[in-house]
Amino acid sequence: MLPKCVFAFLFIFCLVNFNISDGRGINGGMDCAVCTVVLGLSIQVAQIHNDTIVGASTKLCSFLPSAAASSCRKIVKTLEPALLSDELYELITPDVVCYGIGLCYKTPGENYCHLFPKPKMMGFHHAVTKVKKNLGGNLRWNLCSLPGIRDICADINRSLERIEPAVDVDKDWFSTVQSARGSFWRGKDCDDADTVAYPGRQAVLGDAFSDSNCNGIHGIDPATASAWETQLCSGSVGKGLIYMGDSVGAHFHFPERWMDPLQVAQIDPWDIPTSLLQNVTQWILNEGDWPQLGFATGYLNNTQSSLIQGPVDSIYLRMLAMNRCNHRDFQNLSRNGAATNTVLAYMQSVARNATKDRPALFIYGLYGNDVCNNYKDTISNMTTPEELRKNVMAVLEFMDTVLPEGSHALIVGLVDASFIYPAMRDLVHPLGRLHNDITYGDLYEWFSCMQIGPCNGWMTANETLRAITSKASKRLSAELKKITATQTFNNFKLHYLDNPLGEVMDEWVKQGHKVAELIDPIDSLHPSQMAQALITEVAWRNIKKQFPYILGEENPNNDKIIELFGDQGGH
Repeated sequence: MLPKCVFAFLFIFCLVNFNISDGRGINGGMDCAVCTVVLGLSIQVAQIHNDTIVGASTKLCSFLPSAAASSCRKIVKTLEPALLSDELYELITPDVVCYGIGLCYKTPGENYCHLFPKPKMMGFHHAVTKVKKNLGGNLRWNLCSLPGIRDICADINRSLERIEPAVDVDKDWFSTVQSARGSFWRGKDCDDADTVAYPGRQAVLGDAFSDSNCNGIHGIDPATASAWETQLCSGSVGKGLIYMGDSVGAHFHFPERWMDPLQVAQIDPWDIPTSLLQNVTQWILNEGDWPQLGFATGYLNNTQSSLIQGPVDSIYLRMLAMNRCNHRDFQNLSRNGAATNTVLAYMQSVARNATKDRPALFIYGLYGNDVCNNYKDTISNMTTPEELRKNVMAVLEFMDTVLPEGSHALIVGLVDASFIYPAMRDLVHPLGRLHNDITYGDLYEWFSCMQIGPCNGWMTANETLRAITSKASKRLSAELKKITATQTFNNFKLHYLDNPLGEVMDEWVKQGHKVAELIDPIDSLHPSQMAQALITEVAWRNIKKQFPYILGEENPNNDKIIELFGDQGGH
């Protein structure tokens, strides 16, 4: 039997993508894309299990909530004539079926788009027409309109619309809950009922009576009658870390295990909580991101080997190793798709007070969305140097009002991701591993056709367009350098760092490895877990070489802090 996890996967994939990318693209956009991917995965897993997708799917409907089960049975009933017809059997491809049921459609003036190979027996349009005729009408449905599921969608939408913790009793921007912009994204609150206590603040009365800055150091030394915080922390310059970035800083990652039919088929259908859907709720509430494992503010050991593999290292962990008084003092304000114009909408989510809190290192690291977009005319939709300057200055001027005196700001240049297409083009995508029929080149062509890709400028066979995109990226990085060279601020000093990812890739290749090993295999755009750790290594090395003072000072009392306070309450 087709595992019930496949249909659960359909639910999850639709839920996340409909909310994040609604309205994106042509020919049905993300509705069409989700239909194509999920149906393609389901058909292949059914083939592996020697089952019909209709028979298996009918059984699967009973596993869903009653309202969703009814809609599920309706969908299967609608698809049945096409999926069981001997005449249509040779025509059935995921693309053809999705066009046939109306979730995909041909936008006027545009061409059909296909991810899977075209039907062999007749033309694509003819095949779609025959499927439509057998189905007798279009199927249009909205998952988030179903009772029960509607509330889940609403919760996800609320999480995506803001960049503050969903659970924050005292409204100080810090939470005791991990997901939904909680302690995976910002240091854990040590008292969510007390607005005075939060990570990063200056200690109140030396934290002799309470842990006001949540770094786990508090109380009084009985031998000296002085506060431990004063003894152990006041002699060294500590700093918090605030990172504002995009999906690279957030560490977006779609588990390969959820997209490879060969891996999906191995899942025990009764073992969903600990296999295919392991931690899926957490993944959804974290917007598909893994900041707790990323190069900026990662801090957890990687114990989820079935979903994400690789070492964990981060700027925050290294700053913590330098000074244990920095414990929990981090904020990750990264967001998928962020560009210099979009961060303006949520920059005030920074939780820092210029008079009450400790100095911080503010890193502004937007890797590429100012040159990456999904538009057909990608060039005219890139950010201009003038627009970038205006956007960046607005952020820096705001940060000058919230960062305490003695802080530093580090602007990171854009990446040149021209290495992606040559490295990935001919490799087989996980979705096509069963039949070896989908390469990354096919995926990029489909992205461009559907106008849903994350970066039309670099994920394209058009070498000229890739070169233009790289030139635009370098031009924007040059503008960032100009800003750092000409602008001064009251509360922080400004610095510039070249994007570390290119150096990471060059060193990796020199060691005899392949670029593809450092690229996330599903979207083939984002750095893998291994690459995230290497970004930390290169960025840290270059910061230490160019301006080590922005990281704060080594605390000679680190061993004493560990001896007295252990893990300082953990994270």
